[in-house]
Amino acid sequence: MKAYRAHRLAGLELLAVEETPEPKAAEGQVLITVRAVGLHLADLAALQGERTPKPSLPFTPGLEVAGTVLAGVKGLKKGQRVVAFMPWGGLAEVVAAPAELCVPIPEGLEDAEAASLPLACAGAIMALRDKAGLVAGETVVVTGAGGQAGLAAVQVAKQLGAKVIAVAAGEARAALAGEQGADFLIDGASESIGDRAKELTGGKGADVIFDPVGGDAFVAALAGAAIGGRIITAGFAAGRIPQAPIGVFYARDLQLLSANTPLAVQSHPARARVALAEAVLWAAEKKIMPRIAAKFSFADARHAFEYLKQRRGNGAVVVTV
Repeated sequence: MKAYRAHRLAGLELLAVEETPEPKAAEGQVLITVRAVGLHLADLAALQGERTPKPSLPFTPGLEVAGTVLAGVKGLKKGQRVVAFMPWGGLAEVVAAPAELCVPIPEGLEDAEAASLPLACAGAIMALRDKAGLVAGETVVVTGAGGQAGLAAVQVAKQLGAKVIAVAAGEARAALAGEQGADFLIDGASESIGDRAKELTGGKGADVIFDPVGGDAFVAALAGAAIGGRIITAGFAAGRIPQAPIGVFYARDLQLLSANTPLAVQSHPARARVALAEAVLWAAEKKIMPRIAAKFSFADARHAFEYLKQRRGNGAVVVTV
């Protein structure tokens, strides 16, 4: 089979297609013929040696796949379409995936759509509901609401019954968040996030801040949090890790939470599978609509990483196999 591999974590240029033996399924694994792979900034960071912990070598990126079961195991039949979380290794023609992290794909949901669900949508469920305890009637500020993680958080928060204030850079990206169900829009390029969030909540502030951006957006959104609010840091799409102002957290009784989905999947696989099953069901029922910003062929996967590197995607980046 073919797989993309890097033998050193020193940049995208070291990633290349190689002929490798098909994997063998160990106990607790299922073999899948891959049809679609979702790619993320986390894959790019790992290739550049910037991900902690660093993955083992040779390294194949890809943390989420959709495909067809090659050989049945308990609960999964040969020929069944499934979507799965992967502990890396997804950018290949055949993978051995953890069976406990596979969920059947229902009719009406395409492979590419399914492959975009694990990290963004199931990850948002794990972050907002399971970790932050978001409940109906609360208000959420979502930064980076024009990107994949932000768009997923907007839709998940709405499904959980929250009011959503979406923050995006520029009117076009903000409008896209509005199409996904956001109740209020803030143009982060021209408006004060904190002031507008307070204004839109009658001075109270937001119960939850979901921030996949980092950098200046984290500090700006923090000013819009309610007393006792929960702040979820879910990535650093801006390319800069912010310094948390601990004095502000203490003074306003705020909680700082992290949403490192790949690590959460490893430590809580049962919870991750439940969240993925819910995301798949919601997508099949059109309660959420996975948005794919760009598709690339397997042969053209290097260009998918170049696209990610430019940080201009407004949805999922998927490689079809």
